[in-house]
Amino acid sequence: MPIRIAVLMGSVLMILSTSSFGQADDVALKAAFIYNFALFTTWQGGPQTPDFRVCTAADGELWNSLQRLRGKLVGTRPWAVYPMAPAETPQQCDVLVLSGSLPTPSYPATLIVRDGDRSPNDGASIALVTEANHVRFDIDTRAARRSGLTFSSKLLSLARSVQ
Repeated sequence: MPIRIAVLMGSVLMILSTSSFGQADDVALKAAFIYNFALFTTWQGGPQTPDFRVCTAADGELWNSLQRLRGKLVGTRPWAVYPMAPAETPQQCDVLVLSGSLPTPSYPATLIVRDGDRSPNDGASIALVTEANHVRFDIDTRAARRSGLTFSSKLLSLARSVQ
């Protein structure tokens, strides 16, 4: 657990020291955030697949950065990224990363992360937002609870806002 806290705190320090990252750096930072969200989230029930499945659009800007994390462990399961077409229903995804204005689906035991500003109550448990050249995140605990997820108090304390 102390290693996880150190990793999360390192990410926070990166956020606070960032003054004007380029788009590529922002994307890599967002992927690191998503990985850390996974480390500090608890799913009800046991794992459904041998790998930790992250689903997102293969043509999305986060795809390559999320792929670079392949093999890193989330608990005892290796991180794996699976492509998802916009009209497709993800199968057994632990994390679903959505970009833009795609509607937010609801799946049990799936952490839904929206990349970009969200409207209130859009159904995503976590929203990544860019504010004054910094990547921040908002948490909706009600959406998480509906999906059977809980977040570490440390993660909640680092969020820009918690509903």
